[in-house]
Amino acid sequence: MREMEASLVSTVFFFSILVFSSFVNSQTDSCSSNLNLGKSNIPFLATSPSCQPVWTSQDFILRYKQSGSVWNFILSTPDTNSWVSVGFSSNGRMVGTDAIAGWVPSGGGAGVILQYHLGGTDSGSCMPNTGSLKFSNMSIISQSSRLFLVFQLTTDQPQSRLIYAVGPRNKLPSSDNLLPEHRVETSTSLNFATGQSSSAGTGSTLKTAHGVLNILSWGILIVIGVIIARYFKHYDPTWFYTHLTIQLAGFVLAIAGIITGFILEDQISSDVDTHKAIGILVLALGCCQVTSCDLGSGFCIKS
Repeated sequence: MREMEASLVSTVFFFSILVFSSFVNSQTDSCSSNLNLGKSNIPFLATSPSCQPVWTSQDFILRYKQSGSVWNFILSTPDTNSWVSVGFSSNGRMVGTDAIAGWVPSGGGAGVILQYHLGGTDSGSCMPNTGSLKFSNMSIISQSSRLFLVFQLTTDQPQSRLIYAVGPRNKLPSSDNLLPEHRVETSTSLNFATGQSSSAGTGSTLKTAHGVLNILSWGILIVIGVIIARYFKHYDPTWFYTHLTIQLAGFVLAIAGIITGFILEDQISSDVDTHKAIGILVLALGCCQVTSCDLGSGFCIKS
């Protein structure tokens, strides 16, 4: 019995060491340590390139170094069996951006790194080997559970608005190299002179406004108006004017929320058709409610 217990303890200890070692090996990159890509010949790594964590939640790290009109880049990301990309944008939006995307098959096949012009929000609008930016010397390296996208960009000054994206897990592009829709993405701003990176917050203000307006309208004001009409009719005629004022205020805020939603959809270039359809339906029902619409007969009459 003691021999079995000793054997069990040894086995657990052995596997604990393996798990710990695997964890350590998967966390091998940071700006505080020198990057070693083994036998890969990347001369500019020896020149102390600038290094910046550019997407903390996804552990994206960008290294770059200028040499005349040539900018050298290495984007370091976790290897989640997904495609990853970095794009240079003039306005922080996805559409119209030129990007570099790469992936390495989980079975150990050759990695792929290509240039894309993001002409729209669907895969067919983002064709490989297109775009106006002059990328060159592109390669992708898989090492220690991370991907390293290496490339050069010939330009006097890169666009400061950078867009990063990660594709769906375990769904790499097929032989046509069209990118499946990204799982997550972000837009950032990078000052190449100082190395300071910050979230560009594409649409963040509008997202907040869209949410607040709809909560105030549908979730608070219109509900209060209904309660007044239901329980305070004995305060005639005060209840009616209070009810009318609150309902109209809620309806105006609801329209403002819909308008900000349309503007936001254009800015973030996302597929929100279902959300938009529900919003339009709710607004239509709200119009019927405000005008005391008799849905059964199909006629709307003013109260």
